[in-house]
Amino acid sequence: MPEDIPHSTDDRPTKLYFGYADTTPELETLDVKTVHPDTLLESPAVFTVIGESHYVGLPTLGFHELCSCRPVSLETAYETPLSTDVERTFRFDGDTLLATTTVSGRPIDAFPGPEAATVAFRFGPNAWTTICVDEAGYETYHTYPEYGLALYTETNLRPHASRAGRSSDELTDDTVNETTATTPQQTSEHTR
Repeated sequence: MPEDIPHSTDDRPTKLYFGYADTTPELETLDVKTVHPDTLLESPAVFTVIGESHYVGLPTLGFHELCSCRPVSLETAYETPLSTDVERTFRFDGDTLLATTTVSGRPIDAFPGPEAATVAFRFGPNAWTTICVDEAGYETYHTYPEYGLALYTETNLRPHASRAGRSSDELTDDTVNETTATTPQQTSEHTR
C-alpha cells in the first residue's frame, strides 16, 4: 500500500497466511516489489517481496513458500494472527525437502532494520518486509507499525531422499505445533 494513503481499520490485515507447494504457484497476479535471485542449498532460488508479503521459490528442489496477508490456496496452508504473543511452527514435507518454519511475534523495536537483509522493501514508515538468506534457510521480518509488531520467521530447509525412495517409517507428517492448519478450501472461506 502506498505510504501516503493510510489504510482504514477495515482493511488492516489481522492474519498472515503461509502456503507451501512443490509446484510453482500462480505468480502472475502478485504485486511484485523486488526480486532477488540467489542460491540456497546449492540450488537456484528466488526471494521476492510482494505487495502482500513474500514468495520464496526453489524450483529444482520442489519448494515454494507464499506468505500473504490474504488467504492462500496452496497444497499446505497455515495462518497466524498478527500479534506479539504468537509462537508457531509449521512444516512442509516436499518430495525432496523438509521445511520447518517458526513464526514469532515480537515488539516492533526488535526489528533489526533492513541493513543486514538480503532483500528489503519499505512499504511505509516503519513498515518493512525483509529476507535474510543463509546456507540452509532464511529469516524474514514483516513489520506492522499499526500493531507495534515485528513478525519474525525462521525457515530451515533440509534435503532428504525422495518420497519414492523412503520407507514408510521415514515419511513425516505435516505436524503443526500450536497453530491452525487450513486446506485450500478452508482458506478460501476467509477471503475478504
